[in-house]
Amino acid sequence: MDKPQVNRRQILGGLAVAAGTTGVLGAGRAAAAATAAPAVPDMGSAQAPPITDVKGKVAYITGASSGIGLGIARVLHEAGAKVVLGYIDDKQIVEALAFFPPNDPRVLAIKHDVMDRDGWERTADEIEKKFGLVNILVNNAGVGLQAPASTGTYKDWEWGLGVNLWGPIHGVRTFVPRMLAGKQGSQIVTTTSTSGILPGSGAGIYTVSKIAAVGLMEELRHELRETNIGTSAFVPGLTATNIGRSEDYRPATLKNDGPPAVAPGARPRPAAAAGAPPPPQRAAPPADVPPAAQRPQDPLVVGRFVLDGILHNDLFIVLQPEYRQGVEARCNALLASMVPFKPLPEEMMRREYYRTPVFVQEIAHRKATQKRDIPGT
Repeated sequence: MDKPQVNRRQILGGLAVAAGTTGVLGAGRAAAAATAAPAVPDMGSAQAPPITDVKGKVAYITGASSGIGLGIARVLHEAGAKVVLGYIDDKQIVEALAFFPPNDPRVLAIKHDVMDRDGWERTADEIEKKFGLVNILVNNAGVGLQAPASTGTYKDWEWGLGVNLWGPIHGVRTFVPRMLAGKQGSQIVTTTSTSGILPGSGAGIYTVSKIAAVGLMEELRHELRETNIGTSAFVPGLTATNIGRSEDYRPATLKNDGPPAVAPGARPRPAAAAGAPPPPQRAAPPADVPPAAQRPQDPLVVGRFVLDGILHNDLFIVLQPEYRQGVEARCNALLASMVPFKPLPEEMMRREYYRTPVFVQEIAHRKATQKRDIPGT
């Protein structure tokens, strides 16, 4: 029995006890609460990994000139893939290319703004001309704007969703038809965030964009599960990147005229004074802490988890297990809100109410592959 069902039983059992001791719940609701959840039907096996070796495969990583994107590119290149680094900062890409052998025939850099819809097709054509069909698309480019959902401006929304959500949408719209036509093993990975599975950071627009990006990958898994394309929602968590400099790359047309938006009741963040010292660096983790447990994580370590997720076709690649309790609370809040006030007819407890088999399949897949040896983590 999977964990969510166990928790639902506990919730329902608790409600039944409450009904007997306080009389708050009616007899009908108490009876419904005491009803055990139906057994999970056989949904078959999860989609097999379309890619089991990245050697010789073509990978396009957006936002690859620094941070997580660069870490993923380095790991895929190390494993033998041909990597294409999407970038927008000319200085950063020079620094990024220094991590690869000079004039390496398996490395290509392409300047590409992921908000440019037409630019996606041009980029895909350029990659195919150089390397052939793209087998791995990593929708990694993102911006970490801090505007709250309640007070953010339209420009905040346009920029945040433009990069974090429409970027992946453009990538999917561009490469899915090409991947299907190519009939080669393919994988689409979208970098999301802990905020994509657990709201509450205060960066509301960012959270909305990342929740939507997770949903995009979940829906794609359902739609593409019988094709040559695997899909993964990558949830990296705190990583050593320059996402804090996102505002440096906001288009002039989307810059706000006034000060940054703040949530109701929150204190405005003071602007950094000219010549102010940089913020203090985080202390280095103790030497005995394994790389996978260090916070913030090294982008190379993160990249190794992404490679492992591709080779296993994991629907979710989640790197911060400490947030399990928060995610569990969020999911249980949904389950607690779905307790029937009156007993449900038997015919409403059928298989079609799962809507898709992919989640049941993913639970079985992750249980079967729980023990993994990921080098460098």
